[in-house]
Parts: sequence; C-alpha cells; structure tokens
Amino acid sequence: MQTGKVPGNILYRSVTNLIGRGPVAARDCADLGKSDGRVIASTQTGTMGNDISLRMAVYKAANNIWSAGGRLVGIQAAFLLREDAEEQELKAMTRNILRACGNCHTVLTGGHTEVCEGLSHNMVTVTAIGEADEYAYPPKTAPGDAIVAVGTVGIEETAYILDDEQMYGKLLTRFSARYLEPVKECEAWIPIEDEAAVAGKFGVKVMHDASDGGIFGALWDMALGTHRGFRVDLKAIPFRQEIVEISTYLGLNPYRMKSSGCFIAVTPDGAGLVEAMRREGMPACIIGYTTDNNDKILCNDEEISYLERK
Repeated sequence: MQTGKVPGNILYRSVTNLIGRGPVAARDCADLGKSDGRVIASTQTGTMGNDISLRMAVYKAANNIWSAGGRLVGIQAAFLLREDAEEQELKAMTRNILRACGNCHTVLTGGHTEVCEGLSHNMVTVTAIGEADEYAYPPKTAPGDAIVAVGTVGIEETAYILDDEQMYGKLLTRFSARYLEPVKECEAWIPIEDEAAVAGKFGVKVMHDASDGGIFGALWDMALGTHRGFRVDLKAIPFRQEIVEISTYLGLNPYRMKSSGCFIAVTPDGAGLVEAMRREGMPACIIGYTTDNNDKILCNDEEISYLERK
C-alpha cells in the first residue's frame, strides 16, 4: 500500500466491516455510548518525526470531536521512541503536545511512553475524548441541500511546508518573505472549535473536517457517508492566493492538499449558515449542492468532470 491514509475501500473491508461500530465516512468519531449522553473519541498519529506533526495530531483529533458536535474533554498521547532516543527528545515531544493542547483549550490527561525496536524516528498517537448530548449530525441529507466550505482549503499542508526550513528556503527563491507572511502563522487557524460551534448552533446535518485528501477527500467521504452525490463549483472553493501560488510552484494539487482547519457542512439553508459564519468573522461559502444520485460532479465553468477517489 502507498504511504498515507489507507483508502476507504480497504479500510471498510479490513477494519470497520470487522468491528461493526465506530467511525464511518463523514463521521469522524467513534460513538462509545452512555445512557445520559454520548462519549465520542477520535485517534490521530504524528509519524513524520518533526515537531509540527505532533501538534497536528492533537489538532486533527480535536477537530474530529468538534466536527461531530462534541465538547472536547481531554487528550491522551502515546509516545513511541527510537531505541537511541534521548530523554530531552521525550521532553520536547511532551512540550509540543502540551502546546497544541493549550491551543485547543484542553489538557493532556495521560497516555503511554515506550521505547520501540525498529523505529527510524519518534512518533505519537493521540486520542481525543469528547462528550455530546447526542452523536450529532447523522448523515441524513436531502437532494438540494447546500454544501458549505468553512475555513481555508490547504492550510494544514501549507503549515507543514512553511515549518520546514528547507522548503521555506525554496519558497523564498520565488516569493518574498513579506508575501508569505500572512500565511506564515496559519497553524493557528487549524483548530475549528469556534467555527464548529457556530455550525452546531445553526443546526447543520453533516460536518466533516477536510484533512488528509484535502477538500476532494472530504467531498468523497461526505458522499460515501450520506449516500448522496453532489454538484460542486470548483471556482467557489475558497483558497488564499498565497496557497494557490505555493501549490503551483511546488507542483501540488491544491484540491488534495491536507486541509484540517477547513470543513464542509451540509444544510438546507446554505445562505443562512454562510451569514451566521460571516457575522463571527469566519470565512464560509456555498460550493455546491447534494443530488438525488451518486454522481460526484465537479463544474469548472462549462466543463464537467467526475471526482475520483485517489
């Protein structure tokens, strides 16, 4: 298999089909169930061996709780260390997790630490625990529901790129530091607590964080989870110009750039949700509508194509 997120068809055959209960496409958390409410959980990994991937694991797990309409209770972290790792590395990893927890207004409640044979770099597995009055947003949509993108597409991958000294140096051969400055601190935009709260109060049907696979991956998951197709206007998808130019220069597909910090929401009243978001100073726009079939249609002016899973 290729590195990265396991494709949905393999995940279904080899994991979710066997356990019967847990997260499915467009539902980012497992529902653990309680008589007086719902306990929800989500797990993410930081496997790239750098500081930002540790923090991203916290943000992405937390975002899954919020996009399920939950309240974040705490974070657990399992640190997996190389055999030759130094104690200072563990301390630095812990500080990065604590920094991300602070940015998500939550706490590190515990976890596990282990030195492992065969690792080339240190890793972390993060589990976010949340609670909800109910496991919100069951995927029950209707044809003609609006698909609203909240946030900015591509910011997660942009944060990785700008955090890497070598990649940032490469960008500086093409762009000025002043031009890149507005997105240099885009890591701060990734937690979606406030945006998800606005969408939850508004009463959306589905929220799904656009992380691995980007906005295209989120649309695919939404269609799979709701058993509905869509018709999306590519020109309506929100990008910052800096991110478009960075992706073009580096040869990346901006629609598939990792995009945690952006989510899609499905609602009968797209205009109302966009207005509610904008009143709070949050970027949002309608990018398309659900349909009464399974076709995943992408429109670019008069040109029509169909989204394929990659």
